[in-house]
Amino acid sequence: MPTKYVTVMLIPDGTEARNQWRMRQWLLKLIVGGVIAILVGIILFFSFYGSILSRAALTEKVQAENESLKRYRYKVQLLEANLREVREVVTRLTKLAGVDYEFPEVPADSTIFAKLDQTAMAVMARPVTADYSVPVGLPIDGFVSQQFAPAGDHYHPGIDIACAVGTPVLATGSGLVEFVGFDSLYGKLVVLRHNDTVTSMYGHNEEILVSPGASVTVGERIALSGNTGVSTAPHLHYEIRVNDEPINPLDNPYDEEDERQ
Repeated sequence: MPTKYVTVMLIPDGTEARNQWRMRQWLLKLIVGGVIAILVGIILFFSFYGSILSRAALTEKVQAENESLKRYRYKVQLLEANLREVREVVTRLTKLAGVDYEFPEVPADSTIFAKLDQTAMAVMARPVTADYSVPVGLPIDGFVSQQFAPAGDHYHPGIDIACAVGTPVLATGSGLVEFVGFDSLYGKLVVLRHNDTVTSMYGHNEEILVSPGASVTVGERIALSGNTGVSTAPHLHYEIRVNDEPINPLDNPYDEEDERQ
């Protein structure tokens, strides 16, 4: 008959004294299984600890964004109420003055969101063989809120990309930091020189992360987006200039090469 008991002995080194415990096999198996379960639990805890911390931080960030959205929603509601009052006042004044003017209707939410869905995303792929000193692509994720307009009453030498304050701004090409400072129009501005003829400009930043004369590589963080200078909402103003003449940043120079090939 197999024994139902196990004797566990502890004999200290260099001594004849010993400690021993006699216990049933099932109890020993239970103790060993419990120790293994505790060790596995500790390993799993530390394995998922980083993920738990990151999710907790993300939760706090989402909560902060929700609070911010609530404040913006309240402001929008106030603006809508003020707009209705202004509309009524303008309508009455135009009637009294005998002016044939109709205050434009505010588009329905479905119309506004449909246009938003059609807005170009600030994303442009860089070919693997692209010259890294040539600015290609866009420096930030967001929506292009204002297009390039090289002439006319609405002259705009670059594009505006709507984004949250503090969004990382990336260099679209390798080069040297030619200018860092505050501009009365562009706010906190960074200018990169990529070669003798090409520069790129990044305006309205909240914080600048590079210093004049520094060498930057394509994709490197150079600033955090903001709302400085002449700006009505948080966004990044992005320009590319060739021989000091602005060109459309949405025109990918490698598309033309592919067509020629």
